[in-house]
Amino acid sequence: MILLNTYDVLSLIHVMNYFSITYLAWTMHPFLSCEYVFVFAAILCYYSFSCACITHNSLHTRVFHSRTLETIYHQILTLTYGHPAKTMVRVIFTKSFGHNPRLTCGEQIPGHNLSHHRHTETRKDPMRTSKVQYKWHILNLLLFQPTVALDVFIMDIRYTLLQRILQKPFFVNVCCEWTVLIVSQFSLMLLDWRRFLLYIYIPHLFAQWAIVTMNILQHDGCEDDLVLNYNTARNFTGRTINLLTFNNGFHTIHHMFPTMHWSELRKQHNKKIKKHIHPNLDQACMATYIFRTFLFPGHRIDYLGQPVKFAIGTYERDEDWTQEHAPQNVKLADYDCSLLRRVLFR
Repeated sequence: MILLNTYDVLSLIHVMNYFSITYLAWTMHPFLSCEYVFVFAAILCYYSFSCACITHNSLHTRVFHSRTLETIYHQILTLTYGHPAKTMVRVIFTKSFGHNPRLTCGEQIPGHNLSHHRHTETRKDPMRTSKVQYKWHILNLLLFQPTVALDVFIMDIRYTLLQRILQKPFFVNVCCEWTVLIVSQFSLMLLDWRRFLLYIYIPHLFAQWAIVTMNILQHDGCEDDLVLNYNTARNFTGRTINLLTFNNGFHTIHHMFPTMHWSELRKQHNKKIKKHIHPNLDQACMATYIFRTFLFPGHRIDYLGQPVKFAIGTYERDEDWTQEHAPQNVKLADYDCSLLRRVLFR
């Protein structure tokens, strides 16, 4: 009667486990040896990352019937991985699928959904994988998140400021999430900065790195969304990785049906995607793929086995996607936050 889908009980239990383990590690810290401190920190790194996956899923598909409970849940999820949940907020999509699937957006609510989902691997996708072009492919994996983080953040802030001009509740919700996050983290840091670093900050930092790094695993060497076919994302179909990440390995079906509940992704992938997608885009084991692709032999190749090539000495700037959702009388200069970039890199 409370949940829209009973499978989300598993997500709620997982979120409760995160807070329980954090509390346990924090209170037991004075009695823990270095080995157990490391174990607790590692466990919390996983739980924070998995909660980021839960956030991603729940913000594509509502969890509660009650909007009040949904808002509270978003506040809680913000605390599990250290970033406002609204930046991956849910969007209602209208879909027209034929031989070539395509998405058109209905409700104008942002960030990850309106850029990455609608403009995958194009200049309007600030998370596109072409932004890292190191010769050693392992560096592309390790440095992808630090490379795109500021661009994604600036686009999110820009869209949030647009919502303020439009007097949308989204702006207030984001501000509330930032306030709760900053106050709680600052309070914990004052209480004990060492415990905060070990059990809060490092797990959150890992979660943010890992959830963004998934993008290069799932999109590098694939086709962009302008091609309009099935070969736009790589899928990891192993039972273990999908159990640990709540089916976040099934990425193609997620892009085609963003509001599909995570519990349906494996079934619908096998039914709607597997027979159409190139076989190389179905990987059974993520660990094996990472070792082969980034370590040995470590060649950057596309899904057809050909070297990924970029124009020498070029770096394409992001194209703004927020203007697509602004009225004609509102210009980019009215809500642009490029000053932030200039201040940080002057």
